[in-house]
Amino acid sequence: MTLFKKTVFALLTIALASVAQAGDFLTDFETAKKKAAKDNKPLLVKFTGSDWCPPCIKLDKEVFSKKDFKSAVEKDFVVVILDFPRKKELPAEQTKANKEVAKKYGLKSYPTVMLMDQKGKVFKSMSGYSGGGVEPYLKVLKDSLRARKFL
Repeated sequence: MTLFKKTVFALLTIALASVAQAGDFLTDFETAKKKAAKDNKPLLVKFTGSDWCPPCIKLDKEVFSKKDFKSAVEKDFVVVILDFPRKKELPAEQTKANKEVAKKYGLKSYPTVMLMDQKGKVFKSMSGYSGGGVEPYLKVLKDSLRARKFL
């Protein structure tokens, strides 16, 4: 490979890695717990039915997919999205792990967002989503952190 090709390849690799990490939420609960402990942050765990649940789709469209939400929430939380799709198929291992977490926490409806300490102890649980967008949602999260003295 020529020096030019190596340089272009290296730059593309760096650029793609940066894009993949910028605002991408985790999808593995155990990995998220380890990261939360390492970063000394609480967890935000979103249980969603991304391809069939209307309030889940609305929450993602109006809040979780927005750049300003992603950048703000990742300052205070390690975010993990546990998806339970019906139309698309997740890897079997991920599906099994998501079901185990949902069972452990007694998940009853979608979407449910649970705020947890680094060990997985829930201090706030919110079910459903009726609208409002990024700012009101961030306010609820910040207020919950203040109530638990994380801020």
